[in-house]
Amino acid sequence: MRAQLAGTATASRRGSLLLFAGVAVAIETAALVVSGELSRLEAGAGAVALALTLDLVVVVPLGFYLLVVRRLRLPLVLMAPAFLLSVLAASRILPADRQQALHFIEVAMIPAELGLIGWIGTRAAIALRRARGNAAADPLEQLRRAALELTGNDRVSGILATEIAVLVYGLGSWRARPHAPGETTAFTHHRRSGQGRIVFAFLLIMAIEAFAVHLLLLVWSATAAWIFTIGTAYAALWLLADYRATVLRPILIDEESLLVRAGLRCTLRVPRVRLAASRHEKPELGKECLNLTLLGAPTHWLVFSERVTTEGPYGFRRGVRAIGIQPDEPEDLERILARGSPEPLT
Repeated sequence: MRAQLAGTATASRRGSLLLFAGVAVAIETAALVVSGELSRLEAGAGAVALALTLDLVVVVPLGFYLLVVRRLRLPLVLMAPAFLLSVLAASRILPADRQQALHFIEVAMIPAELGLIGWIGTRAAIALRRARGNAAADPLEQLRRAALELTGNDRVSGILATEIAVLVYGLGSWRARPHAPGETTAFTHHRRSGQGRIVFAFLLIMAIEAFAVHLLLLVWSATAAWIFTIGTAYAALWLLADYRATVLRPILIDEESLLVRAGLRCTLRVPRVRLAASRHEKPELGKECLNLTLLGAPTHWLVFSERVTTEGPYGFRRGVRAIGIQPDEPEDLERILARGSPEPLT
């Protein structure tokens, strides 16, 4: 029964999204066709351009609200990017000499955008302050909790939390200390795997490649060149943030639970009673095995008695039965795990 209800809900969501996509494509296609005929109109071109502008920047976002946000009970804050994308689409569709109404809307958006940024910042600060009430909580989990309180949607909060974490760990974590509460035993896993050297090599290659490709793309399109360069810079920041998160978020073990963390890529909290074995060889579990090293070969595989769910970036989850790690202090990890593991290392 539960599976049937879940399938019905998924079909309803898909139907809402497809219906909105159809409405948006129909409106924008019609606007594109009509805008191409504006230059031939002797009278009334201004009124037609105004009607097209309203269709693109009012009707489309309104359809998004009615068909997607309201029906799927998504956070209202999603209306902001929807409206901005509608304005961008209108600027591409309408002729340059018929964008007077659009320019007025863009100017009117400035105080609204400032107000929205202020509201989001205030809500985020309040939510993050509340989340920090538990000092033992993982910092990334605190960000996810704060983002969930802000957005009210699990998937959207996962995306927001990851984007904030990229900035926090990539730019603002250089004086931070690793998160390792006193009642836990912490194990780092970035030195033996050489993750720092790998990330440095990638950053060096990306810098050289970005400079060369930027110059080549400038010959064709300045916009494309800057889009590529900004994308490369963001990818470099993501790599750096993931490395810093790996350093600052070691694996934690206490008497009751095991918290495995691999940068921004994976978080897994599981009771120790579910740890069935710890091995040197990769188990025969196919896609249910997850390698948490960055371009490396795990030296230890933790096998669980049942399928467990890992939390990845942007709210993505994955069910696994075994995870592979390369701890910096393997002997100490083996000794700690042997206390509760029914099967010794092989």
